[in-house]
Amino acid sequence: LRQDGGCAFCKDQRWEFGRAWSYTVYDSVAAKAVRLMKESHCESLTQSIGDLLSQWLMADETFNPLVYDAIVPIPQHWFRRLAQRYNQASTLGERLARVTGLPVRETLLRRGRWTQKQGMKTISERRENLVGAFEVPKVDTVRYRSFLLIDDVMTSGATLQEAARVLRRAGARQVDAVVFARGINASKAPARIQSGDQAAVPLTFGQNTRESPRGDNEALRRKIH
Repeated sequence: LRQDGGCAFCKDQRWEFGRAWSYTVYDSVAAKAVRLMKESHCESLTQSIGDLLSQWLMADETFNPLVYDAIVPIPQHWFRRLAQRYNQASTLGERLARVTGLPVRETLLRRGRWTQKQGMKTISERRENLVGAFEVPKVDTVRYRSFLLIDDVMTSGATLQEAARVLRRAGARQVDAVVFARGINASKAPARIQSGDQAAVPLTFGQNTRESPRGDNEALRRKIH
């Protein structure tokens, strides 16, 4: 991370998506929420978190749902979906659809190849792990359309990057992204982020670098306790 809170890696990266919104940073509260969302019996919690994310995003003056044709959740491999019983990204997308009026297109992007979990991998390993992971079954459902990717967490951005790349190669006009939490190196983060207050969290992706206010972590704490 640079002193201004941006990521030195992200600064020089050519992102396939134009803009990214994040409800909060991946602190201890968000980490617990993400961990719980991955458990099959916690879909109701994911719905509540999806509502928080949706209300926050709709209040952001830079977000305009009218520019998108659909919400696209990051897909799981069928085996992982079977084990977990639901896809938390799809549930978040469904809650966002309720307030935006946008359709959720779960089958537009498919995870055609099993991938190892990204957790302990380096940035380059994450990229390599995801090469060929996603595919568009029907190109005519993508061409000349705009999409909003949604996922629970973004660390290096490799998953969203690969998903956006595949959509763009299939002819998508615009691809943006929204996540519940974004990873940040807390030991090097600006004091305003370390303190856990409601100060702005820099978003450094694409051409539209800006600061967006964090979501309400007190509301999040109440949901997970």
